[in-house]
Amino acid sequence: MWCSPIRKLSVPVGRGHPGAFGAVRKHDIHTGVDLYAPEKTLVFPVEDGEVVAFGQFTGEKLGFPWWEDTDYIAIKGLSGVVLYGELSLHNPFIGEEVLANTRLLGRVKRVMKTDKGRPMSMLHLELYREWRGWTAWEIGQPQPENLLDPTFLLSNALI
Repeated sequence: MWCSPIRKLSVPVGRGHPGAFGAVRKHDIHTGVDLYAPEKTLVFPVEDGEVVAFGQFTGEKLGFPWWEDTDYIAIKGLSGVVLYGELSLHNPFIGEEVLANTRLLGRVKRVMKTDKGRPMSMLHLELYREWRGWTAWEIGQPQPENLLDPTFLLSNALI
């Protein structure tokens, strides 16, 4: 999945881990999985697909002043639409066909402005049945019907 077989990727699981899918946070419920990685780690697609969207993912302009400015790219493939967030992108275009493990999507970018004793840079992955734009999961609400748990995509991932 990613460029270097240096070490096995640690995928956060369980609602008690702040990077796991479904973890309750201060402002919402986590809609993806955070894969802690050093800044500038290369990111490649987990499966073949087509670029359906990209843009800004976090930062002050979007109402998240506690996070740095980062971007996302959404790719429609066999599993649904995988959103790769908290990146600096590498020249995407809508309709571009990408192959798993071969097309550089971008690099992991620092997202946290404040050190909370956890990694400050990560790849954020979300999975949707179909692309309607990324969605929030509000505390006390059921899981949005279009949102899926992406953890299964990462079972054998290397970083």
